[in-house]
Amino acid sequence: MNRILKSIAVLLAAVVLLGVIAAALLPRVIDPNQYRDEITRLVYDQSGLKVSINGPIGWSIFPWVGLSLEDVSVAGANSSQLAQLGSAGVSVKLIPLISKRIEMQTLELKGLELTLVKNTKGKGNWQVSAPKPTEQQTPRGQEPSPTPESEPVSSPVRLDIASVNVSGLLISYDDQVSGQKYTIDQASLTTGAIRNQQPFDFQLKARITIPDLVVNSLISGKMTFNLEAGHYDIQNLKVSATPDEEKGESLSIVGNVQYQQTPMLVKGNLGVAEFNLANLLNQIKVQLPPMADPKALNRLSIDSHFSTNGESLTADKLQLQLDSFTLDGNLKMNSIDRGDMQFNFTGNDLNLDNYLPPATDNAEAPDQEQPAQSGSEKPSSGKEYPLIPEAMLRGLNVDGSMKLASLTVAKFIFEQPSVAIKAAKGRQEVNIGSRFYQGTIDMTSNLDVRRSGKPKMAASADLKNISLEALSTAIPDLASLQGDVNAGMKVHTQGQYASVLTRNLNGNIEFKIDKGVFTDANFDKMVCEGIAKVRKKELRTTDWGSSTEFTDLSGSFVIKNGVATNDNLIAALAYMNLKGDGYVNLVDRQLDYHMGLNIRGEEVPDSDPACQINKEYVNVTWPVRCHGDLGALKCGIDVRRLTETITEIAENRLKKKIEDKVQGPVKDLLKGFFK
Repeated sequence: MNRILKSIAVLLAAVVLLGVIAAALLPRVIDPNQYRDEITRLVYDQSGLKVSINGPIGWSIFPWVGLSLEDVSVAGANSSQLAQLGSAGVSVKLIPLISKRIEMQTLELKGLELTLVKNTKGKGNWQVSAPKPTEQQTPRGQEPSPTPESEPVSSPVRLDIASVNVSGLLISYDDQVSGQKYTIDQASLTTGAIRNQQPFDFQLKARITIPDLVVNSLISGKMTFNLEAGHYDIQNLKVSATPDEEKGESLSIVGNVQYQQTPMLVKGNLGVAEFNLANLLNQIKVQLPPMADPKALNRLSIDSHFSTNGESLTADKLQLQLDSFTLDGNLKMNSIDRGDMQFNFTGNDLNLDNYLPPATDNAEAPDQEQPAQSGSEKPSSGKEYPLIPEAMLRGLNVDGSMKLASLTVAKFIFEQPSVAIKAAKGRQEVNIGSRFYQGTIDMTSNLDVRRSGKPKMAASADLKNISLEALSTAIPDLASLQGDVNAGMKVHTQGQYASVLTRNLNGNIEFKIDKGVFTDANFDKMVCEGIAKVRKKELRTTDWGSSTEFTDLSGSFVIKNGVATNDNLIAALAYMNLKGDGYVNLVDRQLDYHMGLNIRGEEVPDSDPACQINKEYVNVTWPVRCHGDLGALKCGIDVRRLTETITEIAENRLKKKIEDKVQGPVKDLLKGFFK
């Protein structure tokens, strides 16, 4: 028995020895370079690509099945250069292959160059077809071979690769349809040991060149995969892109991502590390319009938790930091293709004025003019910039809400505003409810950008108990008024520039001011001065004060092409009533307004003897006029209307006709009028 076992052992040893000798001698006896033509023909038959192996082919069998190639070129359509390979080498351990385990030494690939060209007809040089095989007829009397049954699903392949090292990768793409060229060069890929369900490090570097821009990119992280379950997990992912220039601003995306193959599901957390957006856009040749705040867009960062199946996207956590503004909430896209979006956010203080063009100075306006809009006038200043990003707004499909600590727009400050936004098919609607200058405001605005170059806007608002004194910080022209405003507004306009929007402004405003004060004018003094002037008397009162109180003021304005007119202003002052009419030209910033003072009682306040009147002249209207540039108004007695008033009084008393303009001494016509 021992002799038999010994004989078997010797036989097995001999077989192994012969196998080793064969594995060592076969590569020396059989030269793979003799099969270049067969390899080339096989590749062509299967893919239609023409491969040329210009360098030596090396191979081995035991203990590693190895193959190495050098100087390989591939021709694409019309025999154009498609690919060039410097060298490649791979070795697979032989015995583990029997149990479907792939154990590799380092996989190396050097000097791979891909030259992709899309011609003017839109066809790429990589688009080739394998030649049609020669049809073979089934001999007569012979039945066709039965279709082989499907083989049972085998166990998955298990990978064990020592490392991957790809260097000198170059990919160029020439799109002759658009005339654009793109290049990826200086690319390399390195990995650690790759094994099923064991994490390994990877790093991909490349330089990307697109028209007028060169970017250095880096992708790195730690990957774990399960081929059988189709699960892939990337931890410590970092994707960075930096313009290839001195002090280039780097955009870095960091986070963790999990990928499930069937059914498809990608989820994880990704964040954009803080960077200077304005600087990055400038470096990649994206020109931003001037902004009021020179530090606008200097700080931007994003953090998110998300999941997607390729058709929809959910971000149950989304945080954004833009300069000093922070936003926190969630977002959902039911259809990524359509861009449908729902969101709910909360934020702190947002000042949109920082991102709008700075105040213009017409004196410094350049000679060139902005192009005129279709169906609209040109901007009044060459330094004006379009205010509405039409192209971006036209593609929005949004339904969302947002609550902020405060919102500043056009110098108006909304406290604790709640904003609801709906946008679809070029139309946007924004509803705002907010505390507003010690009162409240409910406002709805609509924007229609369906017609390029001619956006249309409409707004309606309901204001309650708004403090004019507080509001004057945003509208300095209101500094001469105090009181609480209740108002309703409906306006509409169209255009792209501030001046055009003002010229196209139409609508109406109704208002009522309670417990108000005219801070820059004492109408009692004006009237008394007018009476004293007619009587040629000197006023004794010196402390008149500089304001006029009124218990109620109401009226309405009709706005037409940027000019607001009013003919029903009514105010109740302490000792007189006031009526007014006139206009405010918002385009030229001019005002011309007439106010009639109606004295209640026998004499004016303070009983200054110089301006006492008879009882029969109580309730006579005494006219005052304010006019000039907004913010620099001049107010005084309206001499023309005063003359007309005096003339009417004289007509009623003397029963005779006088001329339209009073000539001669007024006192002769008004004899007995004053005490």
